[in-house]
Amino acid sequence: MRKNDRISIIVAETSPIVAAGLNVCLKRLPGISAIPYEARNYENLTDLIREHHPEIVMVSPSFCGVFDPGKLRGSLPEEEFKLVAIETGSLSSQTRQLYDESVAVVDELNVMAEKLSRLINIRPDDNEEKDSLSQREKEIIILVAKGLTNKEIADKLFLSVHTVITHRRNIARKLEIHSATGLAIYAIVNHLVDLKEIKI
Repeated sequence: MRKNDRISIIVAETSPIVAAGLNVCLKRLPGISAIPYEARNYENLTDLIREHHPEIVMVSPSFCGVFDPGKLRGSLPEEEFKLVAIETGSLSSQTRQLYDESVAVVDELNVMAEKLSRLINIRPDDNEEKDSLSQREKEIIILVAKGLTNKEIADKLFLSVHTVITHRRNIARKLEIHSATGLAIYAIVNHLVDLKEIKI
């Protein structure tokens, strides 16, 4: 597959927080242009696979009770997709062998991108120009994640409220994240803040 091709990824996870976090991460993977879809239940999962013919299906081993990878593959023999386990805790080696790959919720974006790229034969371009965040923008993301208002951020960083708003617009443009919750998830995934510091 070429690097710029868009790929469909279905996320089957019962926890709405984990599912939302994965969707945000998938949209930000370096070197991969992903279109994520969220499955709510087993029937919805099979319908989404038939409709979108995804390259990757990411599924929690506890999806709809105890998930059976063999049953899913057997019920959709005409579909070709890679099955990725979503690790929210440790997986046994026996469970891990049922999947093509596994992604942990604590994996950094570049680690996740590398695993998925290898799985579907995409080589990310290391020279790709990325909109990187400035140090000031990272500071603002951290404070937003901690629940501070624009005024509180301005006071803490000795900036005007207008400057904080401008920074937040730039952050939203670069990350394509337009909510405080989304920024909090981004901050956790990228190790800018600890989960205990978050106020949503």
